[in-house]
Amino acid sequence: MSSTVAALVNFVLYAGLTLVGGAVTVRYLLLTRCGLSATERAPAAGDAARHGAIGAALVLLAAPARALVQAAALADPGDVWFPLLRTIILETGLGRSLQLQTIWAAAALMAFSVARLGRQRGWSAAAMSTFVLALVPALSGHAAAAEHALLAQVATTLHVIGAGAWIGALFLIWRSARKASDLTLTRLLQAFHAVALGAVAMIAVSGAVQAWSILDAPAQLISTAWGRFLISKLVVLGGVAWLGYRHWRGAEQQVGAGDRTTLRRSMGQEIALAVFVLAITGALTSVGIE
Repeated sequence: MSSTVAALVNFVLYAGLTLVGGAVTVRYLLLTRCGLSATERAPAAGDAARHGAIGAALVLLAAPARALVQAAALADPGDVWFPLLRTIILETGLGRSLQLQTIWAAAALMAFSVARLGRQRGWSAAAMSTFVLALVPALSGHAAAAEHALLAQVATTLHVIGAGAWIGALFLIWRSARKASDLTLTRLLQAFHAVALGAVAMIAVSGAVQAWSILDAPAQLISTAWGRFLISKLVVLGGVAWLGYRHWRGAEQQVGAGDRTTLRRSMGQEIALAVFVLAITGALTSVGIE
């Protein structure tokens, strides 16, 4: 039961980080490159800021939940939890990462709230907070315990950034596909293709480095729960990439033909698979390597 709860908490954390990263990606890598006027950009930017705030709130909620999960794993029957929680938060590497997560998630929540009002300083603060939050998963768990810890931590951070730039931005474009004008949606899709390609490459390379730095032998891909979860993640991620390739080839044409229903349905399927990837990631980060 504790591993299931830990997987759920980690899923909430990664879902929040993905939303936060997607919001910043839309604002700085899509809307600044798509050639739209300020009036046309404003609704997409406002929606990105709102979902960035939701993501930051999820990351903020995940911090105490992660501490409670760790306390539950360490406590013996009849133990008083408060001293144990205090020790975890103040005296462990996990606790220090949770402190960082709490502070910067709160900062991101406030920054996105300001960004929703159209204030540039809110977006600047949100971008800085998002970068720091991307470091959080690397400061504890498998990456921190790896033999080549620094390499694994860099790879983990890039993995989180890549997921936000791909999956998070995709979700926000899917949202925009409901109400945005044909021009706005077409320009967003055109700008997204290059960003998504770079994000996929970042995820692939950083994921390979993570596996190399964490696993002692290739046989652990089969013999350990961690390895089997990784293989499952790769299979589902392949499905996400295939749907993404289809959108790259024909999304603008569907918008031009007025067939948004089919486009949104297909994008929704890609997002559903991506959410499944995040769920597997939550499980992956909650089990041991042995």
